Amino acid sequence: MADSQDFQDLMMDAPIFYIEPDSVTDDRVILPDTEGHHAISVMRLARGELIVVIDGLGNAWRGEIAATSGRKKVEIALHSQVRNFGEPNVRLTLACGLSTGYKFDSIVQKGTELGVSRFVPLITEKSKVKIDDPRRARTKLTRYEKVALAAVKQCRRSFRPEITRPVAFERYVGEIDSETPTLIFHPSRDSVALDNVPLDSPSRVNLIVGPESGFSPSEVETARDRGAISVSLGTRILRAENAGPVICALVMDRLGELR
Repeated sequence: MADSQDFQDLMMDAPIFYIEPDSVTDDRVILPDTEGHHAISVMRLARGELIVVIDGLGNAWRGEIAATSGRKKVEIALHSQVRNFGEPNVRLTLACGLSTGYKFDSIVQKGTELGVSRFVPLITEKSKVKIDDPRRARTKLTRYEKVALAAVKQCRRSFRPEITRPVAFERYVGEIDSETPTLIFHPSRDSVALDNVPLDSPSRVNLIVGPESGFSPSEVETARDRGAISVSLGTRILRAENAGPVICALVMDRLGELR
């Protein structure tokens, strides 16, 4: 197992590809067809070139193209492995209220790049979104997962974030772990500034962001009853698709993950 920092320094510029979990056999792996096609036909990579492969579960390997065949078959010889390549020290959950006025794809893409480990689409009182068709819900979830994987490769992480099915606000809040810092972002007089929130090197943090019309007073009160801290970002109101990524960036910076 290689040292994570040495691995990161060595492979900073190497192209990165996704492999299916448990597909490694005797230090060899075949890239999935879509990844192999990208390597051969798009990036024009050839035998002997160094790459990084990830399995989306936190494992990364330094590899070398051992053989190619046709337009999409690429065999990789693996040289060294590292855990949590490109991953933050804190596990960040971002729960966002769904709205009709923006796509959740943007939240997933930017949040993944900023280090989010888990996304929870929330159905709130003001969401104005109904997901009654199970097949449509599965289709959306599949799309979100593809967006997350593309973002993982772009930002050079090894863990593909979990994306849950949409859940009612009350249910999500009711399952919050009381020992995990939970921040609900809501502009009100009794909300505190992020700088005043105690965050002493936690291993996990939950962030809750409302839809474009915000949370209802009862939802905020429910979250507070469960131990959540109500936080304000000041007098300017951000659009829903911007609020989640901005909040993630601020929290990650506060935790020293962007330095």
